[in-house]
Formats: sequence, structure tokens, C-alpha cells
Amino acid sequence: MGDGATTEHQWPQHGYNHQHIGRSPYSIAANPGIEKWRFPGAFFCDGSPIIDKNRTIYFGSDYYLYSVNPNDTLKWRFRSHNDDFGSDVFGTHPAIAENGTIYIASYYGSTVYAVNPNGTEQWHAGTYQIETSVTLDDNGILYYGHRYGVDARYPNGTLKWMFHTEPMNSYVASTPAVDDNGIIYFGSHDTYIYAVYPNGTMKWRYMTGNWVHGSPSIGSDGTIYCGSDDCYLYALYPNGTLKWRTQTGSQRSSPSQDKDGNLYFGVWEGKIYSVAPNGTIRWIYSLGELNGVWGSTVTISDDGTLYIGVCLEIGMLGGGEIVALDLNGMLKWQKTICDSVLCSSPVISADGTVYICASNDLVGGDAPGYLHAFGSVENNQPPEAPTIEGPDHGKIKTGTKFIVQANDFDKTPVSYYFDWGDGTTRQTHDYEPGIPIPIYHTWDHRGTYTIKVKAIDTFGLESDWATFTIKMPISYNPPHFRFFDWLLDHFPNAFPILRMLFQQGNA
Repeated sequence: MGDGATTEHQWPQHGYNHQHIGRSPYSIAANPGIEKWRFPGAFFCDGSPIIDKNRTIYFGSDYYLYSVNPNDTLKWRFRSHNDDFGSDVFGTHPAIAENGTIYIASYYGSTVYAVNPNGTEQWHAGTYQIETSVTLDDNGILYYGHRYGVDARYPNGTLKWMFHTEPMNSYVASTPAVDDNGIIYFGSHDTYIYAVYPNGTMKWRYMTGNWVHGSPSIGSDGTIYCGSDDCYLYALYPNGTLKWRTQTGSQRSSPSQDKDGNLYFGVWEGKIYSVAPNGTIRWIYSLGELNGVWGSTVTISDDGTLYIGVCLEIGMLGGGEIVALDLNGMLKWQKTICDSVLCSSPVISADGTVYICASNDLVGGDAPGYLHAFGSVENNQPPEAPTIEGPDHGKIKTGTKFIVQANDFDKTPVSYYFDWGDGTTRQTHDYEPGIPIPIYHTWDHRGTYTIKVKAIDTFGLESDWATFTIKMPISYNPPHFRFFDWLLDHFPNAFPILRMLFQQGNA
């Protein structure tokens, strides 16, 4: 499979194939970079999708493996066996065999599952906490890393071998890659990059300067590329000797390869790199202060567009966006798609649609994670006029809550544009259509205000206006009442008549 041989399936596993080249055989020339729909999963949705030969998309979210049709409808979902935690298969990249069997790993459940194309279980096998996605070689053998090393399993679920890293309990969070000769490569928390023969015995190991979270990628000439937390990208010959190393940043994904062998990857330190096959840095794209890449692998279209998931304000869980660059490192487009850390890698289908997963509201909310689809649609219709609910009167200087929602026939994500009637306007980011969205506004002056709101889909089509009227009679805390506030706060049982009059005045 050298440079990433073709497969029936459109994106079958992490990095496209078992060499992890990260390059699709499909063009995105007809893709305008617009989100055409988003499909809700459960809560956490941090892994990456795969695509079979029929353009069916599979992804993990909490307890479930989802199967979704390319028209944004659910085909089926499979539930894992783990009942001990609120999330189980949310963070891994499924893999699909040529016969349509889907494999997915469970971290908390310490289990790997084989699921039939109809969504029923074929088998499951217990192991240790699985830290990686599943890689499939040309013979259908499964490889995955866990807290003690790497397992190899036959397609029927039988354990072929288990390789233990040294010392024991050195986590393998690096998804294994496999070369043309069946040699398996992966990194470990013991700071080594390993090469293991198909029989499970070690061929060699190479020491880096820190943990190796990055997953290897194998070049057409057999060179093994792998990043380490020591902030270097390593290029190793197949015999385990150093070809070169280049200082970049902490890399927790696979370096992807274009047709000329140039490498592309993001780092935790807020940059996207392109490195030539000889180790020379070609260009660096800066993501800005506090931004970075945490586990998302670059995906390269056949006509040369790079896609990657980026974390925004990584120190404060500020959200995530998908970024599209050309091969020269120039920005084509970018879009914020979640308010949580984004770890997923984009994938490309045969029609040029780009898919990526994302979680939402990591800090205690109940917003679902989504599978996002970017591409074009035919005969797009505008969204329906939104509904808006809220109180018919409020208090100035105090935020008033409203609930807005709008349906869209095409299920295209929508934003909401508000004219608050006081000379201010606001447009929200995009949401799944048909779900209630809370939004707040504060008026500074007394009066009667007519709120106008319309829905705008991602292709720019607008709904009719909806209107809502609200009265703002008085401030919650007018300046001339602040002294009385102080008295009532400090002497709650005194001045009962004054308290009654004050409360009536603020009603």
C-alpha cells in the first residue's frame, strides 16, 4: 500500500490508511466551505468520523457508535456495554474493514467492539484502558494501544499477541501505524518510538526526550515520521536510526503527507507546520495566542486543501474551530463550531463533503456534541420565521432572557439576527435548527421596545422577521433608591412599611 493504496471505503480509519498519510483521494473543488448540516450525538463527541463506500458516516459519542446517512438521518446507533461512566466511546476514531465490520475502542470500558454493518454486535473483547484508535492492516488485523502496551487481534476477536512496553504501565496513547512489510510503529509514555514485528517481538526502539503521544506516519520510502512531547518531529529510517529531527512543538497527532512527501501537522503551542521530506521547515501558520492543536490530524484533499481542528483559548476551554489552508499555508476559511476543546480530525467523502465531530459546553452543561458536515446543497430553502418567547415587561439595567428557535426544511444550521429596538443589534453564531436557544439583552432606558429577529442559514438565506414587544418601566436599582437599599439590606426586619412601598415601586 506504499503511498496509501486505494480502498473501497472513502475514509476507513485514522489517517485514512494504516500508514496514516492523512491524504484523501477526493477533490473538494465543489465544496464552498459552508456548514450544510450538523447531526446531534450525545454529550461528549471528541473522536473522529469514518466513511464507508456508501458515504455512510460513523462516529462515537458517549455510550454510542452512530451510523448516519449522508442526508443527515440516523441509520442506527450501537450502545456499548459500559454503565459505570457517562461516556465511553466518545474519544476514538472507528475503523471499518473491507467487509463492512466497524471496530471501535472503549476507554472506560477497556473493551474493543466489532459491530456488523446493520448495527448489531459481532463480538467484543476486554483488555486494559484503550488509549488509541484502532488501526487495521491489509489482512484485517486490529492494532490498538492501552495502558500497558499494544494488542493485536484477528478479525474474529481472538488475541494474536500483546506487546508490553518497558517499564510496565507506560501508556501507549499513540495510534499504531503499519508499513508495507507489516512492521507496527507506535510511541509510548516511556519516551520511545517502537517498531514491532508482525509476530509481536520488538525490532527496535528509539528514545526521544519526552512522552510520545504523537502517532507515526509512514512515507512512501519507508521513513517513519513521529512527533514527541520534547517538541521535535523525528524522521527515522526503517532500521531505527535517526534520519533527521526538527524542532517544532508538542504534537499529538500524525503528520500528514501531500503527494510530494511534504508533511503537515499542528502543535499544542499554537502553530500549524509544513516540513519538507528533508526536515526543513517550509512554513508556519500561527493560530494566535492561547490557541493550539490537541489531537487533530491534518486532512489533505486531492486538490490540495488542508483541514484541521483547532482549540481556541486552550487554557480557558474557549471552544474550537475548523481551519482550512492551502498548501502554501494561506488561510482559505475558518469557522467556530463548538464551545469546548476540539480534538476531532476532519475527513473527506467522495462528493467532497468534509466531516468533523465536536463537543459542546464541557463545563457542566447539557449541550450535545455534533457531527458537522461542510459542503454544498441543491435547492436550499430559507429557514422559517423564528418564534421568540420571553416576558412582556422587564427592568432596565437588568438582563432579560428570551428563548428563540427556528426550523429549517434543509436542516441547515441557522444563526439569529436581533434588532433590539434600542439602536443595538446582535447576530449569534450558528445552531442546529429547531432547538430552543436562550439569549439575553439589557435595556438602559425606560420605554416600550419592539424586538425584531430573523433566522439566517449558513448559505445566507434569511427568514421573515418575527417581532416581540416588551416594556421597560423602571430600573431595578435607581440611584436615588440606593440609600434605602442599604437600609433594607442591613436592617431586614426594620421599616416594614418602607419595604412594602419600595417593592411595589420596583414591580
